[in-house]
Amino acid sequence: MEKIKYLLIGAGGHARVILSIIEKSRQKVLGIFDKEGSKKNLDNIPVIGDYDKNVFSEAKVIIAIGDNFARKKIASNIYHKFGVIIEKSACIDNLTKIGLGSVIFHKSLIQRGSIIGKHCIINSNSSIDHDCIIEDFVHIAPGVVLCGNVNVGSCTLIGAGSTIIQNINIGKNVIVAAGSVVVSDIPDGVKVMGVPAKIVTK
Repeated sequence: MEKIKYLLIGAGGHARVILSIIEKSRQKVLGIFDKEGSKKNLDNIPVIGDYDKNVFSEAKVIIAIGDNFARKKIASNIYHKFGVIIEKSACIDNLTKIGLGSVIFHKSLIQRGSIIGKHCIINSNSSIDHDCIIEDFVHIAPGVVLCGNVNVGSCTLIGAGSTIIQNINIGKNVIVAAGSVVVSDIPDGVKVMGVPAKIVTK
């Protein structure tokens, strides 16, 4: 089996976890782009400065940054092809679709008919039930539970340990605070929190 070669963008803690997943799958990370330039390496992988489309042009890129809006901004200026990273302990139905640039973390569950958009983070121990639609640049944080037929709009963050009941629509650019329980639809551009979750800012 031929090894896939990767480049990461971002040299923070999120990148370290992605590095670990890639190393466990016995694939190879050639380097990490990070424009801040304060690090020379990350876990023995060289940090090679700002993004350059001519560096290892055959490699696939993963934007290893947790902030949804940062990933979106960066993605529009990348010339490399994007990869998909799936940790081997994740359980994903074979009729699930996963968009380019997305990363599926440890022990995540994605059930039949769900669609994961581009550049999404499906973080550790999260559960996405059947027929959910997760749009681009979403972060599903650790321990989140999405019941069936939930739609999540682009650039939304579902905070750690939150639960979304079935048949809920969550807008784009939303923050669901950690530990919330969402029992009704949420419009675009708000923050919600609590049990049940209520809008706290617009």
